[in-house]
Amino acid sequence: MRKEKSLGGGVFTGLEIDVPEDVMELLVPGEKVLHSVRQARLKQAITPDSIFVTTHRIIIRRPITLGLRRNVTDYKYTDMANTKIKKGFINSTIIIKMRFLSETCYLRGIPNKSAARIFRTIQERIANVRSILSSPQPISEDPLKILKIRYAKGEITREEYLLMKRELER
Repeated sequence: MRKEKSLGGGVFTGLEIDVPEDVMELLVPGEKVLHSVRQARLKQAITPDSIFVTTHRIIIRRPITLGLRRNVTDYKYTDMANTKIKKGFINSTIIIKMRFLSETCYLRGIPNKSAARIFRTIQERIANVRSILSSPQPISEDPLKILKIRYAKGEITREEYLLMKRELER
């Protein structure tokens, strides 16, 4: 289910959208979507990307085969080095440099108004993750809490997190 809120038609500026069910299923417990936009159609005419900025990561949902299938890529804040925004007349591009020699993440065709909010959110989340990682963590004896921290730091994948969580909850 996706309601679209027009910001000038979507062809030139993109749209703010509601979060579809398949993306909601990808969220881990406690993760919330803060921003959700669909790329301007000028950037990808037939199947524009949808971008979801959450409390834990950025999720890019890229339709393929005329929208019949989707590729989903996520970028964790722990892997991000810095950000840059290129504002155009109608829409913007947010460029995120990744650490560890990963490819740069480009969020193109975002409405200018949404892009400014998304850019600030990404910068705040990167700073928040860095402050958490740099401060000494008290050793907790709760295995679920340790598991959540390891997942938030990016030490384990979502699949590993869910598998270990199931094991601990037995």
